[in-house]
Amino acid sequence: MSERLKIAAVGCGGIGFRHQQGYMQCPEADLVAVCDMDEAKAEARAQELGISNWYSSIKEMLANEECQAVDVVTADHLHFEPVMECLEAGKHVQCEKPLSLSIDEAEAMVAKAEEMGVELAIDYNRRFAPGYVKAREWFDAGECGKLAYVDMKLSQGGPASSWKGEYYLLYELETHAVDLLRWFGGEIVAVSVQMARPRYDSVKAGDTPCWTSMAISLRYADQAVASLLASWDSDFINPIERVEICGDGGEIVVDNVISRATLMRRDNQVVEEYRPSIFRMEQLAFDGTFAPRMAAFVRDLLAGRSPKPDGRDGLQALRVVDAIVRSWEEKREMEVRLD
Repeated sequence: MSERLKIAAVGCGGIGFRHQQGYMQCPEADLVAVCDMDEAKAEARAQELGISNWYSSIKEMLANEECQAVDVVTADHLHFEPVMECLEAGKHVQCEKPLSLSIDEAEAMVAKAEEMGVELAIDYNRRFAPGYVKAREWFDAGECGKLAYVDMKLSQGGPASSWKGEYYLLYELETHAVDLLRWFGGEIVAVSVQMARPRYDSVKAGDTPCWTSMAISLRYADQAVASLLASWDSDFINPIERVEICGDGGEIVVDNVISRATLMRRDNQVVEEYRPSIFRMEQLAFDGTFAPRMAAFVRDLLAGRSPKPDGRDGLQALRVVDAIVRSWEEKREMEVRLD
């Protein structure tokens, strides 16, 4: 592959813009075109980014643009067709999370990428936030020792109802949490859950009420456990996220994605802490996590590496979500499908 990666982008909404800005900031990437079913949005985005070419058809874009990869950020229930079209054309693809709202679609995407011999990646951008990067460095260095548990809260404001279904919280937000729990703990093999919808009375007649607060217990393959408090019933003022990783060697805590990461070694009263630099504004805002994720995708492809996280990570997160749903509906612990 050449020393620079040519990328086309599908989807000109707000998250798509953050992806596209990330590619524009990457020295090894050339964003050659944007595409949206709304041609006016595509043209406006091209002008905003200062690039020449825009399209309302993926087929037309791929016929006219030389690119090795396509970034897909359509609405979450509309990922399948554009991802499959780009994979079928032999392009590497990065897809915004969740991979799909359907496990069948996600499995088909992963299978198509393998069939075509191309890469399918997913934007779990939290992995690239500086606090999580530092936590992973400590974790890989063995600072936690043998893992005992991971405790996580991911709670922010969100809707009390959605036409996308009563479990939309899991697909829209908590797949991020599931990915992080898998990243640190390995494969999740079983789950059980309690759910609540404290704002049920505020849901308008005819709307589908969502389960908006969940307490989820998870079991790993290797004698460790995890817990996840998942909610749309808080707001964006309070800290929305906290992860504690505990082992027989110490504990790592990541606060609020970007606020800080802390290492507490067992039997050691000296605490090590990472905090982002006030002189690097991209480290102080969640939006700053997109550029390093896009850069990693580009550099992995240029180096001949399979980009991580990949489509299988997205698929396995959906399988965990599916097990959570079935656990609630059947009122029992549910095993997670593993390949």
